[in-house]
Amino acid sequence: MDELVAVLQKEIRRSRIDNAVLAAYEMFTTSADVAQHLWRRLRVIAVEDVGMGLPLGPVLIDVLHCNFNATPGGEWMMACHAVRLLASAPKDRTSSEHADWVAAKVALGEALVEVPDYAHCVHTRAGQDLGRGLMQWWDNGAQVRNELPSADHRYREELIEIHRRDEAENGTAPPPSRWATATAAPDCD
Repeated sequence: MDELVAVLQKEIRRSRIDNAVLAAYEMFTTSADVAQHLWRRLRVIAVEDVGMGLPLGPVLIDVLHCNFNATPGGEWMMACHAVRLLASAPKDRTSSEHADWVAAKVALGEALVEVPDYAHCVHTRAGQDLGRGLMQWWDNGAQVRNELPSADHRYREELIEIHRRDEAENGTAPPPSRWATATAAPDCD
């Protein structure tokens, strides 16, 4: 099976669609376990080899896999489409390269995460200990780079004024979160 996986991945990298689909078909028809291994590999390929060439590729592969599991009679068509999608997409391996670079630098002791002062905001214990509230967050923590040029900030000034009044009246302690209880995403495997 390792050769089939190697053929699948290398042919998707090179946009050789027909041979990639043939390798996927061999994996699909071998067994149910090998067919699931095909999907695990397609998930990796969507990030490792296609990456930013098709940023929503991992989501599309996941949806096709969910449909594969839920569509009796259409399973092979879902897998074939996934392979064709990845093989025909522009390729970008920089996510893989970046991930490997970080792991190597950390392993060598040459890189550690830096915690800039602006990360100590109302949302962290350290920021709360420093007395930082939502106004500090608006001034520092809410800053973005590479912002969408058409971003609509019609609510920002009013929110800032609401938070300014609240801090003046109640201090910087954060109010309890209304989103404290989260639910898990559905699993389609």
